[in-house]
Amino acid sequence: MMHRKTTGLRLIVGTFAAAAALEGYPGACAAAADDAALSKILAEMKAPEKAVRLSAIGKLVHYAGGEEAKVPALAALQDAMRDREPEVRAVACTATGNMRELAAPAVPALVRLLRDRDAEVRQCAVRALGRVGPKVEKAKKDMLRLTRDDDPVVRVVAHGALIRVGESPDEHLPPIIAGMKSETAVVRLKSAHACEPLESLAAPAVPHMAGLLRDPDDRVRHYAARALVNLGETARPALAALKAALVRETAADNRGLIQAALRRLEPAGGAAVAPRTPRSFASCLRWGGQPIGARLRASGLKLAPTTV
Repeated sequence: MMHRKTTGLRLIVGTFAAAAALEGYPGACAAAADDAALSKILAEMKAPEKAVRLSAIGKLVHYAGGEEAKVPALAALQDAMRDREPEVRAVACTATGNMRELAAPAVPALVRLLRDRDAEVRQCAVRALGRVGPKVEKAKKDMLRLTRDDDPVVRVVAHGALIRVGESPDEHLPPIIAGMKSETAVVRLKSAHACEPLESLAAPAVPHMAGLLRDPDDRVRHYAARALVNLGETARPALAALKAALVRETAADNRGLIQAALRRLEPAGGAAVAPRTPRSFASCLRWGGQPIGARLRASGLKLAPTTV
């Protein structure tokens, strides 16, 4: 009888100890969930249905577990770059580029897609190489060739990517500024988007982005405002244009971006604050150590992405 009581007591104590250990390490459950989620995504990337493959790779574009956690998916993303569907190849490039320097092993696969027959794929491939950064030194010649591409969007994106990998903005920023004056809305918005990560190097383009706040296309105004938010103090010459734009802007998302840019340039305390990528309210909350917005996107709920 004493043996049974002792055994039962040990089981009870062991159960409480295990529970206490889990409470002490809340990240353990989140890590296990992330591993399971990634395994599911990798399986879906092999699905015969295009929509399933696209959805799976789309979850890796802004992966809930963070960029380091999706490194095990890099080989699968490189396989997806050979998919028969151009949309799948393009999204695979974007998901890879968002890993930045962690994506260095995929550089040869991205370089190969600079010659893809589909313009969207070429655009996403060269942008991804720009996000990888200086480790693409050997790819610069191929990237430079895309500045002469037949597609004007590909050309603009290539110029922006080359600045990001260390090429001269004196050479590559003027074509981007020229793109902001294009008759085609998508070229104008992609030109603004190309300036978004350039920090102080984009300073000569700021007045032109300020002009895009008056663009008749609300998507162009959106990307112009978003770029100005992320440029932070570099966007100060656009302050008056931002204030005027807030008065006349009717699109709620655009107004939110304009207000964010103004807060960064004229915060309540009077001193400028460091630029930050604007996020939705949901993404500011935390769930299991990760932004709840990212977790909700991973679960399939439709939320507007904050980056492209």
